[in-house]
Amino acid sequence: MCRMLLANRSGISRLVEKLGEFPGCPNLPAFLKGLELRDGGNGNGVVLYGDGTVLHYERGVDMPPERAAAILEGHDYEWAVFHSREASSGSIRDENCHPFVVEGKHHLIMAVNGNETQMASLGKVIGDRTDSEFIARMIVDMDLPFPDVLACFCSNFVGIYDGKPFAKKGDRQLLRFQAGNDIVFASDFPFGFDGLTKPEQNYCWFDWKETIIGV
Repeated sequence: MCRMLLANRSGISRLVEKLGEFPGCPNLPAFLKGLELRDGGNGNGVVLYGDGTVLHYERGVDMPPERAAAILEGHDYEWAVFHSREASSGSIRDENCHPFVVEGKHHLIMAVNGNETQMASLGKVIGDRTDSEFIARMIVDMDLPFPDVLACFCSNFVGIYDGKPFAKKGDRQLLRFQAGNDIVFASDFPFGFDGLTKPEQNYCWFDWKETIIGV
């Protein structure tokens, strides 16, 4: 299990505004800390994306969620990806923290929540890497059809593919909050947080379009 978030800049602002209504989780640092405590703790990472490029990329075993919150609130960007890792395959080290940024035939920023055990040994072959990173590199290097390829896996995925944001619901919890053009996908929200939807299995949101893939 891991915890993740995908949001646009206005979505983060709206999230921060609404968190002020929850004394137990009154701000973004507390929100990200809650994600880490529930099913993370082995490293955090954040990517900011805008103007067709990565604006900020930081991850590490010792990166506190408060640092990630400061980045999310202190910069201008179009999209952000946050991930808190609970290690399964791959050792606990900075290089195995999500999100992963892979460049090649395509540009992919990706964070994953789930275990793809059939890919774990392949991750080891490329140097003590995670199953998640192997999937990301496979998608880019093999030029696999996106986002349909995500239906081959049971995990949740969020990120940005060739400049287009995406979120795919697998067999783990993934919730969506949207108010107009403000949007946040996250593994959890505070209890009582209104305006949430619960996507079904193999739901895919890609560049603002919703589909069920693999059916």
